[in-house]
Amino acid sequence: MPNPPETRDPAGLAVLLLVLVTAVPAAVLVLPNTASYVVPSATRDLGLSDGEAAGFVRAMGLALPALLLTTPPAALLARRLPAWGVLFAGLALMLGAQASAAYVTSVPLVGLVRAIQGAGAGAVLPAALLLACARRERRLTTGVWAAGLAGALVFATPAVLVATPATPAMGVPYAGAWRAILHPYWWLGALALVGTGLHALLRLRSVPVPGVPAATRGERVLLLLPVAPSAGFAFLAVVTGYDWSPGAQLILAACAIAGLLGLALVGSRGTVTGSPLGYTVVMIAVGLLTMPVTGPLAGLLGGRGVPFGPFAAGAACAALAVLTAMVSSRAAGRGAVTCGYGLAIAAFLAFLAMGTGADRWELSGALGALGTGVGLALGTALRPTEAGPGLFGLTLCVPAVLGGHLVVGPLQVARVGAVVRAGGDTGEALRALTDAYRMWLVGASCVAVVLAAATLWAGRGRGRHGTGLAAAPDASEAALRAG
Repeated sequence: MPNPPETRDPAGLAVLLLVLVTAVPAAVLVLPNTASYVVPSATRDLGLSDGEAAGFVRAMGLALPALLLTTPPAALLARRLPAWGVLFAGLALMLGAQASAAYVTSVPLVGLVRAIQGAGAGAVLPAALLLACARRERRLTTGVWAAGLAGALVFATPAVLVATPATPAMGVPYAGAWRAILHPYWWLGALALVGTGLHALLRLRSVPVPGVPAATRGERVLLLLPVAPSAGFAFLAVVTGYDWSPGAQLILAACAIAGLLGLALVGSRGTVTGSPLGYTVVMIAVGLLTMPVTGPLAGLLGGRGVPFGPFAAGAACAALAVLTAMVSSRAAGRGAVTCGYGLAIAAFLAFLAMGTGADRWELSGALGALGTGVGLALGTALRPTEAGPGLFGLTLCVPAVLGGHLVVGPLQVARVGAVVRAGGDTGEALRALTDAYRMWLVGASCVAVVLAAATLWAGRGRGRHGTGLAAAPDASEAALRAG
């Protein structure tokens, strides 16, 4: 993303960077569902029966489906309205829902709060991307946005697990500490909200901002295309929690992921949402190969007692790789994207070889390879990509996150269910969970190979600089202010 000659605005840039480094992780951190760790205390506090406890866990999982449904229309809205206003509204929704945690007294209210959090996060991600694209220093700002996204997807689940409270003893009269899982790291959203308000005030000055080109009719139509697969994923996420067989869930999830890849390939070859290095396919890989991989791993490594350091190292490697690819003086090409996929596959093979008994250094190495691979592929593919294709890829990344969970979840349920029916003990159930996770790692490695080939095909024959803002001779006249 080239930087057009405009008046420098260091104060505005500093505020925007503050917004990006807080808003994007805040949006991702509302997604993990750690309700199973607080079921005893929530059951006591809300007076739930055994059947209602299962409904509580399902209600806590509504944030991700709500995010799926909100992201495409929010991306379109942010193209028509000031992006900072959409961002401010999304952050306000998230914080309002988190602040209402103390008043949650039933399972339906839990589901409502989580859905509102997810909807707010769905508005935050595309609006923050548009704000980043509107800057003169767009390679830096979009790099920070992508670094926050990739890093947060790697460490979100272990971070939320660390913040999950322990179950109080039976003699403790107040068991409402479980509500902490409804507002983990709320201060990130608060900082982002304050920063967004300050950004809006700074926009009142006369400092020019390049903005982004006006959305064409074709772009607006294509931004709404992911609504259908997103709705399908959201429907599967809700209904498969009601005693669907794991086999049926796996078949439907595989078909949905295949449809998502087909949509990405079609969009990658289009003149409106295409990109030189197959960015839309890379975004599917970012969603599919991060949180669905690190989340179950964090659970197997101890749940609330998970060693957070290795996951933080993986997130830092992801962020550093993205920023290096985005701001380096020389742009990388398809080889760097392929290398990123190779590092991710090497990380999966390392997880298979180590098992759950790995020490911190081994985990840090494997998670660092995963973060570096994902970050390198994302930063390299995003660099020549403009706002329209960037938003389109984001609308495909979010369903991919849920798609990965819809694969690994049924695998674990099927293996644990077989152990329970055979009368196995807790140790055998844990081994079954580990075996299911290893199956998912094998599948994820195969999926990464397919996505690498699809990425190369998607970028075949396209110009290095694409057809977006970089190639538009009158971009400054056709630009709309994103902020």
